[in-house]
Amino acid sequence: MVILDGMTRPEAVALALYELGGEKELCDTEDVAVRVEIIAPGMFAWQRYPERIDKELVRVALSDARLKAGLVIGSHSKGWMLTGKGLEFARKSTKSVSGEPVSQRRSRDDKQWDRERSRLLVSDVFVRHQADGLGEVSLDEADAFFRLNVYVRGEARDRKIARIENQFGDDPDLGPLVNFLAARARERK
Repeated sequence: MVILDGMTRPEAVALALYELGGEKELCDTEDVAVRVEIIAPGMFAWQRYPERIDKELVRVALSDARLKAGLVIGSHSKGWMLTGKGLEFARKSTKSVSGEPVSQRRSRDDKQWDRERSRLLVSDVFVRHQADGLGEVSLDEADAFFRLNVYVRGEARDRKIARIENQFGDDPDLGPLVNFLAARARERK
């Protein structure tokens, strides 16, 4: 993939994160640095030694993608993951670069994906949604759907929600419910 003209550094690292599977799991800054050099050669190079990747520029771009653009969550020490907004951006950008839609990528462990999808399809909230529509959903019910509790706070909470949202947000059966419940679960900080 070649980066389009006018692409910013935060957008470039979001695309690199997408190629690394960052919609489902945390990725290390160094892995992002290596991948972004492939997709955007020279964008993160040292000035005097252009053959070298400047990891600090990559780290700053990831921080900007988190703080300014809302494309990623995470930190240098814990790793980085795409937000729903970042995943949407990456999918659209990848499609515009290649001219073809990106096939739905699944994690390396398809059995785990299938188990998670099955768990969500038999959850109390999904069954009630199928029978009666959503109606009122308590914060505790939304938390149970994402396997959260009141003690999971901050970035850990955002990561768990984003992982399910990124995996199943556009699933024909689960998508609308996942997106609704993600917004509901984010009400509890």
